[in-house]
Amino acid sequence: MADIGRHRSPYIFRGVPDESFSLETSITRFVGDSGKWTLEPLLLRNFAQYAASEMEEPRSVWHLLAIAQHYGLPTRLLDWSFSPLVAAYFATHTGDTDHDGAIWAVDYRKLHADLPDYYQSVLEMTETNMLDTHLLSNAILEYEIDEKRTDGDGSAPARDLNDVSRLHELWQELWAPDASEPDEEYVVFFRPPAIDDRIVDQSAVFSFQSDPRLVLDQWLKDRPDCYRKIIIPGDRKLEFRDKLDQLNVNHRTLFPGLEGLATWLKQYYQPQSGSDSSG
Repeated sequence: MADIGRHRSPYIFRGVPDESFSLETSITRFVGDSGKWTLEPLLLRNFAQYAASEMEEPRSVWHLLAIAQHYGLPTRLLDWSFSPLVAAYFATHTGDTDHDGAIWAVDYRKLHADLPDYYQSVLEMTETNMLDTHLLSNAILEYEIDEKRTDGDGSAPARDLNDVSRLHELWQELWAPDASEPDEEYVVFFRPPAIDDRIVDQSAVFSFQSDPRLVLDQWLKDRPDCYRKIIIPGDRKLEFRDKLDQLNVNHRTLFPGLEGLATWLKQYYQPQSGSDSSG
């Protein structure tokens, strides 16, 4: 965005309770070794169909993806946060002291500098470095307009940002395995719509990768100037969690509602082995 003299970090963060965990997506775990990647658009289409009475109509494929990810459908999205404290909570919340946790910090500005032109044109037009579902839909329109020009067709597609009906077409052309060469793979970060309070309270960001088979931590190794990995020793996790709680970063504040409250109370009052029980 235009320089307004504020201090804005270019990093987004993801916490994992075991530093050995890979940054693989839920659709990767779901498909496994089967190779059935066509299940991805099938899951999304059926989710949109059967969830129609439970949610407002998705305004775009990106909106649909964000809702599906939020409610646990296997997708190629990963959850991140603008807040390093939120990431630190997710790295320590289990209280597992046998394994070191980790916070992944990724410079989205540097990674977005290598996005395809149709994303770049939207970023330049809006003078921003972070995308959202609306801007991503505009980027797809830019792609389709450019394709029409390349094919010699002077007609432009109707400017309808709701591309849910074209989900399978977009998947086949842009996001299916082998739709692009390995050196053309990219990862884009975007702010999800405020579906509920959790999205807001966790300062949520989603990542989307052009190839569903891409494993992000392996991909980042070829871009060492774009990320950092911060290790939290297992034997310090409970200390981290208690100090985060003092900063009001805990399950109660990140997961509003009775379930979040109950989990926070268990974490807050559970005695640790070796603690003094006389008081």
